[in-house]
Amino acid sequence: MTEAAIESNESAPACANCAAELATGQHYCGTCGQRTGRARLTMRDIGHDFLHALMHVDHSILALMKALLLRPGYVAREYVDGKRKKYFGPFAFLVIMVGLASFMIVVTGVKWVQSDAEVGIVVFLQQHLNIVILAQVPLLAGSCWLLFWKERLHFAEHLVLVAYTSGFKILFLALVVLPLVMLSSVQLASVPSLALYVAGAIYFAIAAKQFYGGRAPWVVVRALVASVICQLLTYSLLALVITLSIMLATHR
Repeated sequence: MTEAAIESNESAPACANCAAELATGQHYCGTCGQRTGRARLTMRDIGHDFLHALMHVDHSILALMKALLLRPGYVAREYVDGKRKKYFGPFAFLVIMVGLASFMIVVTGVKWVQSDAEVGIVVFLQQHLNIVILAQVPLLAGSCWLLFWKERLHFAEHLVLVAYTSGFKILFLALVVLPLVMLSSVQLASVPSLALYVAGAIYFAIAAKQFYGGRAPWVVVRALVASVICQLLTYSLLALVITLSIMLATHR
């Protein structure tokens, strides 16, 4: 690549990203929206992009976090109804929160599960229960699809609500629960898991009321039932997997 090709888009006849024609002095491509100018990356460019993604009031993770704290169901509903540039996407947010939780588990050294049976699946759960929460997403969405069938929503639309709320719950565990457990030198197994579960279920019920609308008591009851069904299925599947793993390890 020559210096003339990499110095600036201002001297190039086309956008470096999509090859659309550029007018003299044009700062943004009219086709793809990419900024014109220097084609070579600098640390200033990277810093600007990072701060824009983190702090910009539109489509930022911080704005989404605040919205999910105060009005999670409305966020999901607006996304389903077509306002998809307003917020950070639900599934990208969920994956990022799982990654953040994984990082915090490594940093804090906190084990999610305490067990004397050090078989593979138990060791995995001790460090990756956030993955279990991720796996619960389709289970909870499926429960909502069954219990809120009169809403005539697609499974994918229920999935948006669950992805946003599950991502926020993982965020809470990563940034609040794990540091508190680490600083207090208390094993996570000693933390009242029922209290954490109830708090998560109540948060989801509030989000469901905002998302589905309708009579509040009936919506809340169905949302809580969906949470219970999801949790029972999760416990059953985990118990089955752990039992099979222990049996296999014993017979080796």
